[in-house]
Parts: sequence; C-alpha cells; structure tokens
Amino acid sequence: MKRWAVLRGMFALLVAVATAFVSVAGATDEMPIEITSERMEVLSAPRRVVFSGEVVARQADVVMYADQMKVFFREGEDTVSRILAESRVRIVQGERTATGEAGVFFRDEGIVVLTGDPRVYQGKDFVEGDEITVYLEEERSVVKSREGVPARAIFHPREKSP
Repeated sequence: MKRWAVLRGMFALLVAVATAFVSVAGATDEMPIEITSERMEVLSAPRRVVFSGEVVARQADVVMYADQMKVFFREGEDTVSRILAESRVRIVQGERTATGEAGVFFRDEGIVVLTGDPRVYQGKDFVEGDEITVYLEEERSVVKSREGVPARAIFHPREKSP
C-alpha cells in the first residue's frame, strides 16, 4: 500500500513538472513533454525532482538542455514554484537559442533569469551581458551587466530578397 502511495506521489510530481514546462514554452496543456536524463531522483523533503546527466526536455518546437535540472514545488502542493537548470544551459526554439551556465524559471513571476555568460541568439544576431531576464508574459527582455562592463548586442543587416 505504501508503495502505491509513493508511486502516486511520483506521478503527481512528474505531471507538475510537465505543466511547468508547458508554461515556459508557451505551449498548450495538450502537448506532451519528454524529459530524458541519465538519472532522475524524486525527493519528498523538500519536495523536488532532480534530473541529472545530459538532461533534455522537449515540447513541441522547444528543447531545453542542461547537465542538471531541479524542479521545486510549493509547500504542501503539487504546483511547481521554480525550475533551476544548471551547467551548460541551452534553450532552442527554431532560430532562437539562449545559453548560460544557469537558468531559473520563476513560475509566479513568469520570468526566466539566465546567468553565467548568458547570450541570446537569433540567427547571426545576439545579445549578451551578466544577466538576461526574459519576461514571458510581456514579451520583453532586460540585459544587465556589472559596473564598468557594457551589455553588448550585435545585429547584422538583413539580406535583401532577389
């Protein structure tokens, strides 16, 4: 009986993980998510799921890569509060790619914060700084740099159609 309770709890946590990724990707609840890693650990106190070793999360046309992802839940709920992706973080959607050493998705605030030499690319264009905050609900981003070091953006001219 206890084994079934543990399995039900693990399933609820995994469903919550999928729901959180749906929010990040901007996809609908009907789209499946696949998370693969070399190891997955479900922890009950504090409640979280840790994916480690070549983590790949896919949903629709969005793919997130990291060496480790930690999914944190609200106290006493099956609701995700934040997701921390660590080491070689890369988020790819079509021509757009965001990279950094760490990325945190804050569900309530609807933001993703990339740190550790973060860059966001679209084709050959890119922006970089010390911290890049993406406001998912507002479709805007803020690039911050430490004092004395400027944020940087490179934009290439668009090729003319023949």
